[in-house]
Amino acid sequence: MPTTTLKKCTECALPAEFGRYCEVCGGDLDEGVQATDHTWKSSAATETNADHPGGSGDHVELDLSVIAAATDVGKRHHYNQDAVAIGAVGGRRIAVICDGVSNATDSERAALAGAEAAVTEIEQALKDGENMEKASRRGVNAAHTAVATVGAQYPQSPPSSTYVSAIVDDTEVVICWVGDSRAYWVGDDDSMCLTVDDTIAARLEYHGVDESDERYRSPYAKALLAWLGSDAPSLQPNLARYIPDSGHIVVCSDGLSRYMDSPDDLRPLPDGTVGQMAVALTQQACDYGGADNISVAITRFNPPVVGGATSAPAKSEADEEEYDFTAKLGMGRKKDFTELLGGGTT
Repeated sequence: MPTTTLKKCTECALPAEFGRYCEVCGGDLDEGVQATDHTWKSSAATETNADHPGGSGDHVELDLSVIAAATDVGKRHHYNQDAVAIGAVGGRRIAVICDGVSNATDSERAALAGAEAAVTEIEQALKDGENMEKASRRGVNAAHTAVATVGAQYPQSPPSSTYVSAIVDDTEVVICWVGDSRAYWVGDDDSMCLTVDDTIAARLEYHGVDESDERYRSPYAKALLAWLGSDAPSLQPNLARYIPDSGHIVVCSDGLSRYMDSPDDLRPLPDGTVGQMAVALTQQACDYGGADNISVAITRFNPPVVGGATSAPAKSEADEEEYDFTAKLGMGRKKDFTELLGGGTT
């Protein structure tokens, strides 16, 4: 597996390939300690874009065999404000997607900084022996700090980004997200969205509020309630743990999900390797109109099979207390939405 040697900023802790000073915050790069190799790949552009340096390439394909990703600028944007990073550590696969918010300054650089900071931190957390939930929390916190650090240069219009990560092994899947980037499980005969958008409409639907409720018709019903960045609300990431049947885990930005009425629209997945699947889904979104940047990461989930049925290892009582099989939503209580949206029946 290829590795890249990086330096590290002593101020913001973001990686850098060369030089004496961090291009993000201006801090000194650590030259006293030999840089650590990493085993991840990101969508960082390989050619300098004079107008928008430091972001993702217009079309990038990443493949680590067990996990793969692709990102594309689409047909309507001039540059790619999505960023994706993938990694593999000790049998665990990592995917991170950050979708830079297009109406903010330098969101493409902030999104890439967030994705790379997250995958670096998740990888290190797993090496430190952290469980997948704690590693996910460390990852999203690192991404938030990275995006906010870029934003410090633009106090009047700081960049922002959505976020989704997946950590997958052969026993479980842990998803962490902020905003409306999504993760899906796709099986042969069924599929399921593993995330709940941080929007009024999505949260009302999650809580089973009838579609006749007036809050669905609010002009802000689909506006983001949460994001990463220096102007973001206090960070309350969503977490979910799943033990699904065999299938694929698909992580994507809304450049793909906007074209799906339901998770079943992902079935059947394109033929081929996970790398070929990621590229094909990205191309499908372009074929449907490519109205936004598109990012997709895919890995296979293969739980152990015992006696012809999939099974997961037994969990201790302590494990059951630590993990929740339902989504731990950052703003998930009915009371929160009643207050936030000005009343209504929940």
